[in-house]
Amino acid sequence: MSARNLSKVMSLVIVGVFAFSLSFAQEKASDDGITKMPDGSYRSKDHDESNRPDDDYLSKFAARDYVEKFMKRNIEEIYLLNVLIKNNPGKGWDGKYEELYKGYMAAMSQYYKRNLIYARDKLEKNQVAIRELFKIVIEDYKKQCDELLNECAGKVMLLHMDVSSRIDPDRYDQLWLNSLRLRVAYGQLDDAQRAEIEKYYSGAIYHLRVSRAYGVAILEDLAKDENERKAVTDKYRVMKADNRNRIFKQESK
Repeated sequence: MSARNLSKVMSLVIVGVFAFSLSFAQEKASDDGITKMPDGSYRSKDHDESNRPDDDYLSKFAARDYVEKFMKRNIEEIYLLNVLIKNNPGKGWDGKYEELYKGYMAAMSQYYKRNLIYARDKLEKNQVAIRELFKIVIEDYKKQCDELLNECAGKVMLLHMDVSSRIDPDRYDQLWLNSLRLRVAYGQLDDAQRAEIEKYYSGAIYHLRVSRAYGVAILEDLAKDENERKAVTDKYRVMKADNRNRIFKQESK
């Protein structure tokens, strides 16, 4: 074989290897629905040319700031939602949580591949999913607060109408303390509603937790005896753990 023919054969081999490598790389990149094109741009199965994100230099520069901010924010909110889900089993929230957890993982996959455009795209969608789940949890927690504080208001009112609260210093102090707790609890409920309007959903959860904490404290303090106080503590022990951002675990006997 002449040198010229050998050169042609080697060229064909190199081209073939390059084409195979390129197709393999595109196949690997498209495992998550995003394919890197030969010109360095990306295509996604979730987008067509009418809504595909821009991937020019300025878009990548802007995406970096967004990704750096929301990769931290999203994971913090996912951690919070994890506690909420674990402390409220059987309410049908698990499936939505698993979806947004996988969405965050997909976003981080693009981030570590240095594909900031689609990392941002997936983080934006992940933030929407997080907010939607927060809205569902907040509605449930507001109902819990309403029921709890209604019971507290009834007990404080009975104490207020009791004549002994006017002549017994200890009873008067108990009335004053729990009236103040009730005012703070309702104030926290109002703050939660404002936070929800401002789309500060994690903040709304914290306000609702504080409201519930004051409510439980009122019921424990106004229990007529030790047995009733223990019953209140047992009834709300999961709520008390959740108020402290802890996952309640049943102790094995």
